[in-house]
Amino acid sequence: MTAFRGPATAVTAAVLATGVLAGCGSTRASSPARLAAPVTPSQATSAGFPGGTFAVLVMGGSAAEHNNFWQVFVRPAGRQAVWRLATPLGVASNGGIAVVATGGPSLEAALRPSQSLQFSPLARSTDNGANWVQDGLLDEPLAASPSALAASPAGGLIALTKTGTVEVSTRPGGSWARLASEDSVAGSTAARSCGLTGLTSAGYSSSGTVLLAGGCSRGGHAGIFAREAGGGWVAAGPTLPAALAGRPVDVLQLARAGDADVALLLVGTGRTASLLGAWSSSDGSNWRLSQPYRLDGARPQSAAVAGQALGILLDGGQAVTVAGPGTSWQALPTLPAGTAALAAGSATLAAAPDGGFQLLTGRGTQLSVWTHPAGGGWSRSQIIHVSIPYGSSG
Repeated sequence: MTAFRGPATAVTAAVLATGVLAGCGSTRASSPARLAAPVTPSQATSAGFPGGTFAVLVMGGSAAEHNNFWQVFVRPAGRQAVWRLATPLGVASNGGIAVVATGGPSLEAALRPSQSLQFSPLARSTDNGANWVQDGLLDEPLAASPSALAASPAGGLIALTKTGTVEVSTRPGGSWARLASEDSVAGSTAARSCGLTGLTSAGYSSSGTVLLAGGCSRGGHAGIFAREAGGGWVAAGPTLPAALAGRPVDVLQLARAGDADVALLLVGTGRTASLLGAWSSSDGSNWRLSQPYRLDGARPQSAAVAGQALGILLDGGQAVTVAGPGTSWQALPTLPAGTAALAAGSATLAAAPDGGFQLLTGRGTQLSVWTHPAGGGWSRSQIIHVSIPYGSSG
């Protein structure tokens, strides 16, 4: 494999090793049958970290022709800072990228394989994504979820794979070991009680407790499970309000926000489905909820974490935000023309330097950053041109 090198602002991930890696994965035995797939948003997302804010979205062209390339952008901390391209070089990023903060200005990125690649290469940056180095391999392909990779407070990593296994590493660049499987979690009393339909997220509480999350077919509780000292799993998710009890619940995203964990929940199905934000204490328990937001048939496309706030892009050119526990959802101004027509994963909200949210949209080789003043509409504040290696992954 070609090593990852910086700076990361010259070309998108794919230039050096696309042709080699696309065909180098060995054939694997078929994995056990998965549970019914829960609902998950696209891999597009953003989150704040001590060094600034990172965002992940897809750019380029047709996914069917392998001309879609996922990109990482970073805006360093500071009110005057601007976004810059920070995609790791060296491996084709058609399958997606998961990014997680590991402390200070350090980031870890895992590339989800596509085509014949059967493993997920990892890269590490200690300077806000300006430079990356190769950081080992996850032998199983990473799951297509924005919460498939997470870091512990002690610097370890946890990964949810495409086959439903949960792998852990005690440090970036270290070896990986099997912690659990979707089947083993589903066999626990807690998961049977909620009717687990599949895992969507892996993470840690700020006290270091392993948390796994997924979809539940039986209403009443969100499917978040904490690992016990003896290796079992206990229910750790919030109890839903009576008005929403009895409906299926999917955990769309799970992330750490300071000393708490934040989860985005989808409750119910169809036109009566609602979004809920949930915030925990330091050990991943004692959850507090936002007010519900009825979707009326809209579908979540991507979720952004900005401290305790959540920003959600919906299909149809809509966006809503919620500031924290107990608060109501607020609609953002109508999104810029053409946003609703973008491919899934081509846009995400992100925290603005002075509070609130920005909008990042990728169309072809151009990333646009949009801002909106209080009471005003969206205006384009920055454009980044990205070199896309069309045809390199076909």
